[in-house]
Amino acid sequence: MFPSVSIVVVNCKTLKQTRLCLRSIRKYTHYPCETIVVDNDSRDESVEYLRGLSWIRLLENSVQKPTHRNALDLAIQASNKDLIAAIHSDTFVCSHTWLETLLSHIDDNTMIVGSQDRVIMPLNVLNSMGARWKRNKLEKRWLIKGAPPKIITHCVLYRHKLFTKHGQSFDHLQWIDGLYNDAGELIQRYCEANGYGIKMLSRRDLAPLLWHFEAAVLSNIKWP
Repeated sequence: MFPSVSIVVVNCKTLKQTRLCLRSIRKYTHYPCETIVVDNDSRDESVEYLRGLSWIRLLENSVQKPTHRNALDLAIQASNKDLIAAIHSDTFVCSHTWLETLLSHIDDNTMIVGSQDRVIMPLNVLNSMGARWKRNKLEKRWLIKGAPPKIITHCVLYRHKLFTKHGQSFDHLQWIDGLYNDAGELIQRYCEANGYGIKMLSRRDLAPLLWHFEAAVLSNIKWP
């Protein structure tokens, strides 16, 4: 039996990115699933755009100071699917088999499928060298910290039972000494500590399926 999936996208005043992200999801997703979009108190035209989409399930985050972490938790609570596919609003799907390919990495013991690479896109030779340099630098940083590399939540599959049966959440009260409590980091550390499988994909694995653009590094990218 195929697992059921909720695709989760968080919007916070990012109309252009969210529109492109959702259009790509709708165009390239053939696997039966639901799409949940959480708006983080945008109060702009992006909210009206989302309210006009009949094919998504819109949740409006009403906490006083909404964060990406508690927006994800809100979507988790609203979902009753087997798997959660968390996607950033600047992640754009580009393959008709993207979700099926990600699902192929899930087995009985695997709880998370994700990547440590921040920028996911085809690069030319020079920028590939730059991407490798950055990845090596990050790996050395995590080695110094004494922890495996951190999964970036631009596109991650989570088993829903991590939240229902194992009591995990994104908006965690704990902090790791010396490490920034990024979205999903403590969930990853929980799985590592308890021997649950994590499948780490590379940029080369993901680039044929989807692209993720990180605003902080866009100016350094020379388009092929």
